Amino acid sequence: MTKISINLDKNRAYDILVGRDNLDTIGTSIKAMNIGESIFIITDSKVGALYAKRLIDVFKRAGFQDIDLAKFPNGEKNKNITTYSELMTKLAKFDGSLNKNILAVNLGGGVPGDMGGFVAATFKRGINYVQIPTTILANVDCGIGGKVGIDFNNIKNLLGAFHQPKLVFVDLSLLKTLNLREIRAGLAEVVKYGVIEDPSLLLDIGNHLKDILALNLDAIEPIVTKSYRIKARIVEQDEKDTKGIRMVLNYGHTIGHAVESAAGFKYSHGESISIGMVCANDIAGELGIFSRQEAERIETLLSKIGLPIKIANCKLADIMRFLTHDKKSVNGANRFVLPLQIGKTEIKSAIPQELIKKVIKKRMTNSPSILANLSKSSK
Repeated sequence: MTKISINLDKNRAYDILVGRDNLDTIGTSIKAMNIGESIFIITDSKVGALYAKRLIDVFKRAGFQDIDLAKFPNGEKNKNITTYSELMTKLAKFDGSLNKNILAVNLGGGVPGDMGGFVAATFKRGINYVQIPTTILANVDCGIGGKVGIDFNNIKNLLGAFHQPKLVFVDLSLLKTLNLREIRAGLAEVVKYGVIEDPSLLLDIGNHLKDILALNLDAIEPIVTKSYRIKARIVEQDEKDTKGIRMVLNYGHTIGHAVESAAGFKYSHGESISIGMVCANDIAGELGIFSRQEAERIETLLSKIGLPIKIANCKLADIMRFLTHDKKSVNGANRFVLPLQIGKTEIKSAIPQELIKKVIKKRMTNSPSILANLSKSSK
């Protein structure tokens, strides 16, 4: 196994363990860490059907006697206050009046990771939790860093907290059940890391795309570990996003989140970020700070992956309305992470609304085939 450490202070530092066919060892690993005695597994209906029984058996073999499982319906549309309340009710019932030493174990992609982390952050002012990511997206982005939360009033992650896990346990073999749409969506965040920090990631994807899309773990493991190391270094420098360092991770997310919400989550997170990245590149181009040649290189790679670069099934007014809720804004002034060159970005504030509208309008299409083709790849 590869170990990547996130070096925060003594009580909040943790490791990311990356391996293959290693899920059966997680019980003994957690037992040795002494971070909980009662196990509360949080997952969604899709992932739970695949791996929950196996995980429960692993914990039982490791000597854990008190285990409960909480499943909720699959999909971003269920990352809401209703699901959160249901999970908290079940967790409170599991705890009873015993004040147990509970460890939450979040099994799944970005939605169970964000939801489970928020449950852990807010139950009794915070309990320990472990992330077991099962998608590329959860592996490279939302499974680490301690940002947890839920959507509220269709606004992405409006309710949230910073709460670091005790361990991120990666079994890359769990990716084998992903469909093509999920693989592609995860690669959007890897492209992000390439643009903001490490151009070699773009080469890795371009040179090995066929193998990556076929879930060849020899091709996937290097891009996952590179992405982990980039995010770990950024989180170490700016854990709670107060120094302007961690904000670089939001490249593509400003317009991306607005599109995701405006489309009623018909686009997945990764697909929305793909759209957000090309829009950010367009803005940078309009400002004269990013070359068209480099923008086209990114756009070509996203298209080659099979990610959307056009916006369908959205209204401009809705996208602009959701943009006003962007959490990076300060006193009503927007802030965008914009590329200067591949591997270097800058934060720009108060981008004129007319410029943002112009860029989004150029990306809009009436073609019904975009979402239809994305849906086909999820089968």
